[in-house]
Amino acid sequence: MVLNLKNKIKNEVVIYWSYGDENQIRAEKPCPVIATYLKDKDLNSYQYARCPSFIEIYNNTFGLKSLFSWDITFNNNNDNPLINPNNFTPQDFLNKQLFIRDLTTRTVSITIPYFFLTREDSLEMEYMTSGMENNSFNETAILINGKLDIGQYARTLDCAWHARKNEFKMDVGDIYAYVKFRTDKKIIFKQFLWNNDIQEAVHGLSIQRGTQEAFRNFKPLKAYYKEQQRMKVKERTLKLIEENLL
Repeated sequence: MVLNLKNKIKNEVVIYWSYGDENQIRAEKPCPVIATYLKDKDLNSYQYARCPSFIEIYNNTFGLKSLFSWDITFNNNNDNPLINPNNFTPQDFLNKQLFIRDLTTRTVSITIPYFFLTREDSLEMEYMTSGMENNSFNETAILINGKLDIGQYARTLDCAWHARKNEFKMDVGDIYAYVKFRTDKKIIFKQFLWNNDIQEAVHGLSIQRGTQEAFRNFKPLKAYYKEQQRMKVKERTLKLIEENLL
């Protein structure tokens, strides 16, 4: 019995997750891509769902959902670089949630701060386009993909994208991105309550975060990993997470 338990633990990996601001009560656990996409579909018509190549691509891949709706129009006049939400949105919310990176390329970030961390020494997570989804986000925007080792680096995610044309839309519940965890082990998600102490542990030591100089002078990912390891960011964050598990 002990051996079976050990084998079970060995074949599972725990990933702690949360949503890094006061809107976390609305956040849903990441949903498995294949099961979500094929829900209520006739599998006789979707025979590729049994293809091992297809299954392998989306193994341990999960969808992230938007908590809010957006309807944004880009002005053509670059001398007056203004983005106008077509729906009613308080200005203080816009100031906090919307960051214009470049108007020429219509590159924007929306704050959707999903957060993932594991006790594993290393676990690479790919952040990628939600190619199986037919929704407003994919019709109007191109997600900027990336990757992160959630065993070595603690940070919230960012929803950065290029608008395809002059209008951008996102609906509540749109699966705007996939996260793929590079492991064959079974993923066990454990949610925790995000709070100010965790916010400080994760972001409190950032140097020049969000400044133009920081954006012009990116470092290799390993450099950021080493900086956090030196300051024991992961260890301090995990301790706080354990105290705030839901």
